[in-house]
Amino acid sequence: MLSLDYNDEQKELEAAIPGLQKEIDTLKSECTNVQKFLDIVRKYVHVEELTPEVLRTFISKIVVHEREKKHSQTSSQQIDIYFRYIGTFALPNTTDAAEETKQDERRTA
Repeated sequence: MLSLDYNDEQKELEAAIPGLQKEIDTLKSECTNVQKFLDIVRKYVHVEELTPEVLRTFISKIVVHEREKKHSQTSSQQIDIYFRYIGTFALPNTTDAAEETKQDERRTA
């Protein structure tokens, strides 16, 4: 009975190997991409002027979405910036963070 359980577990583990290997390869690729991005960042640490060359070095594409309300100049509009090697990432909402800071200050006062 233990032998059957062992054989079943071994089959499950062997079936999981390709998926886990693919995940490892993906993580290694992401690590390499982050390292490439950091190399670029180190090169441009002390940029005095934002030039088209610097922008092209860091940014691969910019996607501008439609406004929430058409023909409105004041409605919000989503803009996604895709950086080379690392893709896009979400910035923390600065207005929410500022509100939380103000509320914390009120509580401590």
